[in-house]
Amino acid sequence: MTKLDTRVLDAIAKGLDKNSDQVLASVAFQVEAEAKVRAPVDTGALKNSIHTEKKKVGLYWVADAVNYGIYNELGTSRMSAHPFMKPAVEKVQQYLADLYRKLFP
Repeated sequence: MTKLDTRVLDAIAKGLDKNSDQVLASVAFQVEAEAKVRAPVDTGALKNSIHTEKKKVGLYWVADAVNYGIYNELGTSRMSAHPFMKPAVEKVQQYLADLYRKLFP
């Protein structure tokens, strides 16, 4: 009986977590950049506060650090919504879907 040499496959599997995390980080930073483009600007504080934070391997948060960002995103009873985060996610999502279709027709 012959033994199967899995060293190459083992090396690939070992790097999957690291590679996946790098891809997710890249996606998160793309969302951050798109959100900054779309953020309403009065003083610039909202736009400048948008950041990406790594919570753990494979988990990144893109958020703003001002107390009124959510009101711009969703609106209030006195102010219409000026979304910037959701459209940023949707644009990056569409980019990734288009890229996937090109790679795997």
